Amino acid sequence: MAQNPLTSSTSHAAPEAVRGVWRSALHWAPVWIPALLLAQILVLGLRPALKRHSELNALAPQVNERFQITRTEHDSLEMQKQAWEDPMFVARYQRALNQGR
Repeated sequence: MAQNPLTSSTSHAAPEAVRGVWRSALHWAPVWIPALLLAQILVLGLRPALKRHSELNALAPQVNERFQITRTEHDSLEMQKQAWEDPMFVARYQRALNQGR
């Protein structure tokens, strides 16, 4: 049986074309691999991080206000604690209570 010259050349040309594409892809790998990695970092890493950063910046004034309130309360309680640890203060406080009776 005689082979058709068209089918013979196309079946032979297809593997060579695939090989050519692979060669080209491997040749340009130092370019497309970092480009792919950079695209992945930008899309999956940088964009969500920038969005979260802006959300946190919007909440910063509320957090700072709560911090100042808490800090003021902490300083007041710290002063009371130091006062109650001072035996002179405790003695004067007890004397003032006894005089008030």
